[in-house]
Amino acid sequence: MKKFYYLIHFQFLGFRYHGWQKQLQVKTVQGMIEKTLTFVLGHDNYRTLGSSRTDAMVSAEGGVFELFTREPIDIESIFEQLNLNLPSDIKALKMEETDKNFNIIQHSKTKGISLSFFLWS
Repeated sequence: MKKFYYLIHFQFLGFRYHGWQKQLQVKTVQGMIEKTLTFVLGHDNYRTLGSSRTDAMVSAEGGVFELFTREPIDIESIFEQLNLNLPSDIKALKMEETDKNFNIIQHSKTKGISLSFFLWS
């Protein structure tokens, strides 16, 4: 079965979150993004892979994750719907299609964005 690959650039304020990575029984950025993606896509037949992780209450002005789906999506529509439905402290900045040869972990120089984490005081 064919797969489709997308990069989503985003930013977030981390006050309410226990970091990026999804964890049981705590609110995380990945968890909120995946909850929103499930709503926007109308299914949960996808996978995400983040480029890095953060600690609790850490914010990021730029981050990237890969979205893997089994069917093509309309990038403009999904991007718009993501921002309409994400909590106000998470924002999608850009969405682009990539291919199976791109790996967000191994291609750090080609991600096009460097992560900048900082604590909001």
